[in-house]
Amino acid sequence: MILYTPLAMDDIFPSRPEDKVITQRWIHGRLCLVWRDDDGTDRLERLLSTDPSDYLDPRFQPNSPIR
Repeated sequence: MILYTPLAMDDIFPSRPEDKVITQRWIHGRLCLVWRDDDGTDRLERLLSTDPSDYLDPRFQPNSPIR
């Protein structure tokens, strides 16, 4: 893909100094990617599963808190 624009590269793709540290955890028997927010709460970033029905489970909604 070619992007023709007069803007600087940093204006289009800004650097993110607040990059999240993402770790892998098993939650309810499924492998998930988890990050910790500023309050210290672990939140679900992504579910890693080959079973399509896992993605319909409300426990695995992105950004939901992990208990």
